[in-house]
Amino acid sequence: MKGVAEEAGAAHVLHWLDVPDELCRARMHARNASGAHEFAPTDAHFDLITSYFVPPSAEEGLEIVVHRPE
Repeated sequence: MKGVAEEAGAAHVLHWLDVPDELCRARMHARNASGAHEFAPTDAHFDLITSYFVPPSAEEGLEIVVHRPE
C-alpha cells in the first residue's frame, strides 16, 4: 500500500495498535461472551493470527503513529 500511496503522490500513515496480548485476549473473550458477533475466535485462533504480526519499524519508510492503551 505504501507504493500505491507514493505513486499517487498521497501521504500515508500506518496506525499501529501496540496493545499487550493479554488485553487483546481479554477483549476477545468479552466480545465472545456478549454474543454480538457470529465469529467467536478461540485462544488457538488468537495465537495463530497474532503469530503473523510483526511490529513496524522505521526502516520500512512508513509514517508510523503508535497507539497504546492508557
